[in-house]
Amino acid sequence: MPTLSVSIPQDFARSLAAIPGLDSQALLAALDTPPSVSLRLNRRKSHPALSDSLYAEGSEGVEWCADGRYLPQRPVFTLNPLLHAGAFYVQDASSMIYQQIVEHICGRIEAERGHSVPVSLLDFCAAPGGKTTAMINAVPDGSVVTANEYVATRGKILRENLEKWGYPYVITTGSAASDYAALPEIFDIIAIDAPCSGEGMMRKDEEARRQWSDRLVEECAALQRGILRDVTPTLRPGGWLIYSTCTFNMAEDEENARFIREELGLIPVTPAEIGLTGIDSASPALAADVAGLRFMQHLTRGEGLFVSIFRREGELTPMLESADADFSIPGAGGSAKRKSREKGRSGKGGDGSVPEESLKRLQNLMKPGLEMQTVCGNAGMISMYPRQCLPLLRHLQGAGVRVTAAGLPAGEVKGGDVVPDSRIVLSGACRDDAFPSVELPEQDALRYLRREAFPLPEGTPRGMVRVCYLGLPLGLMKNLGSRANNLYPSAWRIKI
Repeated sequence: MPTLSVSIPQDFARSLAAIPGLDSQALLAALDTPPSVSLRLNRRKSHPALSDSLYAEGSEGVEWCADGRYLPQRPVFTLNPLLHAGAFYVQDASSMIYQQIVEHICGRIEAERGHSVPVSLLDFCAAPGGKTTAMINAVPDGSVVTANEYVATRGKILRENLEKWGYPYVITTGSAASDYAALPEIFDIIAIDAPCSGEGMMRKDEEARRQWSDRLVEECAALQRGILRDVTPTLRPGGWLIYSTCTFNMAEDEENARFIREELGLIPVTPAEIGLTGIDSASPALAADVAGLRFMQHLTRGEGLFVSIFRREGELTPMLESADADFSIPGAGGSAKRKSREKGRSGKGGDGSVPEESLKRLQNLMKPGLEMQTVCGNAGMISMYPRQCLPLLRHLQGAGVRVTAAGLPAGEVKGGDVVPDSRIVLSGACRDDAFPSVELPEQDALRYLRREAFPLPEGTPRGMVRVCYLGLPLGLMKNLGSRANNLYPSAWRIKI
């Protein structure tokens, strides 16, 4: 990575020197060193043969994340088809601590209940999706994950990353914290990686250096408290809050952790209490009365991060049960009522009807035991919603939270029939034998990801086929014999 052209602000250096107990000179020196390169594997998609072949040479494990790896240099990740298959996520190592935190929280919940149970988790400041996917790695199957991103352009990136990661129980929203304030207590775990002054990113982000000021720190600290005031009340009795920033100053870190304890009434939880491991090089919170961890570049092999954990008093009861309620289709340009698993609403084109046998075929693509509701929106796009998502979806929409997507994009009504969506095979919900599979060599896999046309191997069955790379699905193609239609989502097309 080239050296940054913007120098570290002198006022920022002076502010670090004023923090008691911090070796500011060592930290400043570390901020002018190259950042590490790391990735995290997808537990639900990785297999031993794939893991061994994925940048294995020269890689090292991340101490606090079993699925994390440091790489000796930064490759062109875009040209690795496994990235697009959702086999791994490129993430700073410090942020991978989220996976271990949620693993231990879910372990505590399991111990208290006597068995493993799904949870309801909110990642409030979620884009681009690194921490969300880390937490998806950690939650039990069937847990419902809500990922919120207020900035629309970042929200689109978030949704794409989550769809590639492949977990069907995800709802994405695009609302301000004040919209969440109208919700009841519905989340078992809330993660707030709050918008911050970005001091911890100064090793690799010129804008973080350029924008820094004392006023920005004050504004961010106030914004963080506002988010906490609005969102924390949606935490259920006995639920857990994870608060973090990628900054160093105590106003955004320890002082806001103190605010959570004193003003919001949550109980601090020390890292030792939930058994976190592999973090001996991380620094404890700088204030003696605050429980938390600091990942700093002169101490840990990753970027700057402060994280503090809390619990709400009370007993955590089982997750929301399903409810028989109507809901609207996010992003459909109109609303449609929920139908039975074998029926849908009309879409555009033809007489608007969707043959029941087409919807049944979509249902039959799903893994056994995965109960889905099938709905067709006004644009003829068919979505499939896991039953577990419906109660939470109803609450979100009832409170006025802007739901941007939910469930699986399963297909599109065309000519009175349904064309399956490529994203269905990435979702983790589709049966492995739902479509004939074709293994692509690397160059053809890249041609597929560029949305180019190319012939499939001789002997490939006609009709819909699932194209794979190293055993992982990339999407669908329709084999017509002499040619094949590339059905990779156009918005995802790579351009290099």
